[in-house]
Amino acid sequence: MQSGSGSRRSDLDEEELCQTDVSGKVRKEFQSAEFGDKRLTDRLMQVGDRLGRAPAESIPNACEDWASAKATYRFCDNERVDPNEILGAHKRAQRSRVRDKNKLLVVSDTTELVFPRHPSKEGLGDIGNSKTDLEGVKVHTTIGLDPQTHHMTGIIDQQSLIEDQQASSKHDANGKSEPIELGSEQEKWIRGDRQASGWLAEEVRPIFIHDRGADSFAFYREVTDDLDAGFVVRANQNRCIQTPSGTDGRLIDWSEEIPEQGRTSIEIEQGSGRAAREAELTVKSGSCELLPPQNDPTHTEPVAVNVVRIDEVGEQDDPIQWVLLTTESVAEFSDSLSVVESYRARWTIEDWHKVLKTGCRIEERRLETWERMEVLLSVYSVIAWKVLELRELARGDIHRSPEALLSETERSILETKFPELTDNEAQSYAIAVAKVGGYLDRNSDPPPGWETMWKGLKKLQTWAEGYELHS
Repeated sequence: MQSGSGSRRSDLDEEELCQTDVSGKVRKEFQSAEFGDKRLTDRLMQVGDRLGRAPAESIPNACEDWASAKATYRFCDNERVDPNEILGAHKRAQRSRVRDKNKLLVVSDTTELVFPRHPSKEGLGDIGNSKTDLEGVKVHTTIGLDPQTHHMTGIIDQQSLIEDQQASSKHDANGKSEPIELGSEQEKWIRGDRQASGWLAEEVRPIFIHDRGADSFAFYREVTDDLDAGFVVRANQNRCIQTPSGTDGRLIDWSEEIPEQGRTSIEIEQGSGRAAREAELTVKSGSCELLPPQNDPTHTEPVAVNVVRIDEVGEQDDPIQWVLLTTESVAEFSDSLSVVESYRARWTIEDWHKVLKTGCRIEERRLETWERMEVLLSVYSVIAWKVLELRELARGDIHRSPEALLSETERSILETKFPELTDNEAQSYAIAVAKVGGYLDRNSDPPPGWETMWKGLKKLQTWAEGYELHS
């Protein structure tokens, strides 16, 4: 049975990610940071600029000289520099990207950062199991997605979860503030959602999009009672429910029998041993009440939810099957399709994880303590978001201007080489960049791939640097 990742294309390539330069586009995300010393804010913008210039390079290589590299290390070691404030500045910049929306998709997920055991590395937790002995951190991140384009608006919350398996304890490192003890790992979902709900303006309704890890009765109860928000969560448990007829049943079993609204199809990319295919899906919808767990006396009232179930037709080997619980309407077939698309949008955070690990190589950074590493993580988290944004623009995002992708000099060079660039749309400029990289742009050609796009971008950047040096 396939997970959500199986239905979304992910063409992130390590070589392509390593070639991305987002330096000038990161500075404004950090300009409002307050550390009690303006020089530290200036240093943060310089660090973001240098590391964003070559996200995959080591810090000395990205900084280009030892003095700048030492300044970066000192910045990460400064007691006044709190990673929460670094992301706080990014969140303040993000407000302009969400203020005109009436809703925002809020997606959370966890990734493990694994670091080799080293006697001088301090502050890491246990992330291995009975067969592996690994040290690292689980990073649970909450991001915003535009409800129309599903493009990432930025990072809303980030929790660095440190676990001591022998002591059976877990805490959020919480930057330079006191660590926050967690009763269970399940708390991370609602903590991130609370942060998002409190950060958004009152007129912006959050819709929390989560995979099976968030499937808990306490989550549904709090969101519906306290947060004035919606959710789309993939069910993990065959819960006890009350059906519309008033009888008791089990969620997964009952969802097999609810009426079919229609059929749709999605493209499944090749990967993980499977061939590419077009999957035909049945779409069913209904409503029920989730009954409170018998072993949890704190909850006594049921939670009413709508349900969308999709099943792949005719596929015997690992077919797609999702049961989605939601607050959103499923009255019409188009409503149910919208719920499915909202759930599929959560794959964006998986792409962001890959940029953070592969494009920014966060696990290869060798600072001696997690306290310093958490500062670096907050910087690279924003850089990874900008890299991902450039990828979306390269695919042809017509809702953005070319200024988000290219400098004024780069645009002027393209306009000289391609006089037809008069519509001021990012897609046209992205195609022009791809042509510089060898894309033929014939009617029968598929959209330009990563390698062609970034080959053209790097060539264009070289031309622009030469022009600026001689102007």
